Amino acid sequence: MVRKVNPPQEHQPLPLFTAAVSAMIQLDRTAAIPLYRQIYERLRTAILEGELAEGTRLPTERALAQELHVNRTTVMNAYNELASEGLIEGHVGRGTLVKRNYLVHDLEDEPYEQDMPSWLFSLSAEEELALGHDARLMGEITSLGEQQEVISLAAATPAEALLPAEMLSRIVEDGLLQERQSALGYCPVEGLQSLRREIAQRMRQRGVAVDWQHILILSGSTQGIGLIGRFLLHPGDEVVVEVPTYLGAIQTFRALGRV
Repeated sequence: MVRKVNPPQEHQPLPLFTAAVSAMIQLDRTAAIPLYRQIYERLRTAILEGELAEGTRLPTERALAQELHVNRTTVMNAYNELASEGLIEGHVGRGTLVKRNYLVHDLEDEPYEQDMPSWLFSLSAEEELALGHDARLMGEITSLGEQQEVISLAAATPAEALLPAEMLSRIVEDGLLQERQSALGYCPVEGLQSLRREIAQRMRQRGVAVDWQHILILSGSTQGIGLIGRFLLHPGDEVVVEVPTYLGAIQTFRALGRV
């Protein structure tokens, strides 16, 4: 006699409509807190308090962005924060599911009090003195840029429609698979030699004669401005910038004692 045994059924995520999730999230577009952070905090609270049960399927980034009238990148950043805490997890073919982090939940149930050390007060005061107005202004500008009807030039990033997010994701995935451990390790301070050689080759194709050894890979424009300030400027030199300009440049020159 042959007995047929049915395979165990795969856990099916609980359906949750986009409108139901968006109803949980009340965005304050006038607040200094970035919109992605507001979305993250509301969903995080809903997960930890059981409003969103484990296995609940969240809306896609695009669908929730449309419902909340924000950029898709805003929702993506919120989801990334939740994923980094182990509260949600993406599955191919099943979407993004709630994965309740019991460790975080248990820790939050126990009140933990600790006095702020004196050195931290000093650090906060120095930071406020050095960056005070600029830091607050940058926060306000960044928050305004997350509103859908605003075209923000603050972050110097391309429009979402021009950003090939899917292609970049595949490139990163392919790079990790090909380079393995070396892709996650340290590289020379001047940048990967293979990348510098490739950049030099492309520049030569465009008629720019350059040796790959003369190319530096930087972490961003602020680092580049800092290097220029250290090597080309002297105390007392004047720096001319446009108005408006990049606040990071002003802060960098000010930190170098050049402004």
